[in-house]
Amino acid sequence: MSNVDFDDVLVQIGERGRYQNIMYYLLCVPATIPAVFLAFSQVFVSASPDHWCRLPSLEHALFGGLPLTPEQQRSVGVPSVLQADGSRKYERCLMYDVNLTEWLEAHNVTRGETLPTPDSGWPQVKCSHGWNYDRRDYDSTLVTELDLVCEDSWWVSTSTTFFYVGSLFGNVIFGWIADRCGRRVSFLCILFSMVWVAILTSFSPNYLVYTILRTVSGFFFPAIFQIPFILALEMMGPRYRTFAGMVICMFFAGAMSLLAVLGYLLRDWFSLSLATSVPFLLLFSYYWITPESPRWLLSKNRIDEAEVIVQKMAKVNKRPIPVNFLHQLEAESQSLSRTRQQAPVSSATPMDILRHRNIRNKFLILAFDWVANAVVYNGLAYNTTNLGVSDYLAFFIGGVVEIPSYFITWWAMDRFGRRSVLCLTMLLGGLACVSCMFVPEDAVWVTVSLAMVGKFGIAASFAVFYVFVGELLPTVLRSQAMGIASFIAGLGLLTFPSIVSLAEHSRVLPLIVMGTLSMAGALVSVFLPETLHLHLPQTIEEGEALKVNFDICSLTFRHRRRRRTIDDTPSPS
Repeated sequence: MSNVDFDDVLVQIGERGRYQNIMYYLLCVPATIPAVFLAFSQVFVSASPDHWCRLPSLEHALFGGLPLTPEQQRSVGVPSVLQADGSRKYERCLMYDVNLTEWLEAHNVTRGETLPTPDSGWPQVKCSHGWNYDRRDYDSTLVTELDLVCEDSWWVSTSTTFFYVGSLFGNVIFGWIADRCGRRVSFLCILFSMVWVAILTSFSPNYLVYTILRTVSGFFFPAIFQIPFILALEMMGPRYRTFAGMVICMFFAGAMSLLAVLGYLLRDWFSLSLATSVPFLLLFSYYWITPESPRWLLSKNRIDEAEVIVQKMAKVNKRPIPVNFLHQLEAESQSLSRTRQQAPVSSATPMDILRHRNIRNKFLILAFDWVANAVVYNGLAYNTTNLGVSDYLAFFIGGVVEIPSYFITWWAMDRFGRRSVLCLTMLLGGLACVSCMFVPEDAVWVTVSLAMVGKFGIAASFAVFYVFVGELLPTVLRSQAMGIASFIAGLGLLTFPSIVSLAEHSRVLPLIVMGTLSMAGALVSVFLPETLHLHLPQTIEEGEALKVNFDICSLTFRHRRRRRTIDDTPSPS
């Protein structure tokens, strides 16, 4: 490992110059748009529109000399319940077991008259001739094409669950490749594999093959988001990392809205699948565009390769540096290291998380909050199809509301602290979702508005959480602890498809469950210490010393006073 600190290099060549800006925005494209399309296209591809039993005996029946429309067939052949608002809620999986043609002929209905009302006491059976589907939003989905409803509706949630099973292992595998072989190698492996698998998924002959290919696709998420983001982040100075985190979240939100627009324009699962995969063949050009992370190269003592990239960065940033700049810094660092006594570097293992009470408590809270944020964010995105309005509109609004949440969080977290913003945003999102239980069934847009407030809150909390979690854990344990917590969150994600499927019983039930989880996360986050303006803990001892105070409304001047206290404390090393 080289002795050169890359942050010192950035002081000379620019912490966020023209080169970093170009690479950052270029890498935001493959980090967000393919990630969103990969993870959330199934919302539309496997959407389950309103459906009812197909009634072949009525398809050729005449009403006043004209064939019965699908809605008229449903009104006489499918059981229904009268709602409080006067509308009827029809069964999706049952039909009347009577000779409907003879019954209609017996009534001798003529044109201009209303259809007779069926007898609710008639015997009922399961759909035996397939289903009719509401085609207002979708021309076709995998569900309508393969009749994955009623007894086969479990296929959709199972496919989503297996996608996130794949992501559990893919995150570990590609994270290891990124650390072992380089960020660029890992990113290109993900990109090349993901695009071909996504295209192949579009040609699935049945839902079993589709589910298998979706599981393979899961290997690339969220690695396709994280690896290029890390690559871009490692080329910037510490002052600009919050900027990098917030802006990429805005790209992600924009990609969510873009997916909704594509779904609305195409309305066919096959066309949408191709539109969200084939264009990414253009991203293969990143093979010639993407450099390796010079920070990673220095960590592997590959100074000559890092020198080439650093020289190019300095040239683009118009910050001239000497030839062999890194070799000169390396020689100076080695000279200094020989003239001063080096303190022994303490190693840490994951067991240290359990051995130290304060670190253990913080880790458990962070893991729970990570699960809550991940489940609620993904759950709200997938639940847009259950809100009772256009799926495309609800999904589009869900992406749009995230953008202001990131601006507000960006401003608030540096003014009021990480803990208070995390707690209040999770509480806001949770209360908005739970409040849906008090909304009348027919007040659809009130429910939609509250769900969007919930999405606003959970998106904001997720943004501050990623900053907060890195500041709470000591450097010697940070990557290990975050990796374990991320894996736990991945396990938690396996539950959200089942939560979303609760909408079959009540439209607001998934919102109540997710809102409760979000409020629980807000409650436990009170027990985390504030980190605003504090020196990041480096050792286990410093991490153990960073304890909670219960002034959740602490202001900036209080954090600054605490900073002087901690900074004046001698380092254990």
